[in-house]
Amino acid sequence: MSDRRRVALVTGCGKRDGVGQAVARRFAASGVAVVVADRTPTGVLNRRQEILGAKDGGWRGLDSLVEEITAAGGIASSVTGDIGEVADADAMVAGAVAAHGRLDILVNNAAAPQGLDRREIAQVPVEVFDEVIRINLRGTYLMSRAAVPVMREQRWGRIIAVSSMAGVVAAAYSTAYSASKAGVLGFMRALAMDVARWGITANAVAPGAVGTSRSFLSEDPDLDEEAELERRGKGIPVGRVGSPEDIAGAVAYLASDDAEYMTGQYLVLDGGGRAAFLPEPSAEASTEGSSEPSGR
Repeated sequence: MSDRRRVALVTGCGKRDGVGQAVARRFAASGVAVVVADRTPTGVLNRRQEILGAKDGGWRGLDSLVEEITAAGGIASSVTGDIGEVADADAMVAGAVAAHGRLDILVNNAAAPQGLDRREIAQVPVEVFDEVIRINLRGTYLMSRAAVPVMREQRWGRIIAVSSMAGVVAAAYSTAYSASKAGVLGFMRALAMDVARWGITANAVAPGAVGTSRSFLSEDPDLDEEAELERRGKGIPVGRVGSPEDIAGAVAYLASDDAEYMTGQYLVLDGGGRAAFLPEPSAEASTEGSSEPSGR
């Protein structure tokens, strides 16, 4: 790898509170030139947002993100396109290369908006299932397909996908989403084998509960979102839901030289969320022993 500034293309950056913007900011703060992308400048609304509004204040999506990164001394530009379309995926990668002469890091973060896919299987419309697969799995394939030739020429690259714990463990009312995210993990494992000889790694992160607008499916306008996230956090061993910055830190590691020997893997980021229950302190427990878990 040369000493030239690295370049990262991050998809799904239009939402003010999303994982994409946090990843882009993390890269930019470390000196990486970032190209931020989304289907539309402000991202695609979830069903709750379509009904109640996005409540993003003066946020202008990719434009605001680029301005904020630039004002902080970073290098940023934006592209728009639908990752599920061949021409758009090719154009976004080509745009990043045209702007910077290279592409070192691709973060496949964009995902289909939540809504009618979060139902019991008989109630999930076929076209909704197809759209979730088209964006989450086909989109990851198309973006990676466009980026690999560039990285092969450089003989260095990092491809990172944001999957989900829904693709690892059972998740109710999530057949389309779980299928797409499990597919992403399988795709990344296979991709890693195909590109390793060119110094390219392919890994994924699998977040559990993360406190973004994607967390809420309820159409109740009076829902206290902060209180709801706090309630959910109490059921997670670390005592809180994840943040976009938590995910960004893991992505930054996978994109670094420190992760050179890691490929075809995924990092679980769930705060210990798969634990059935937490051990409770015991007044009788000795300093050498451990308390027995409660059965609550």
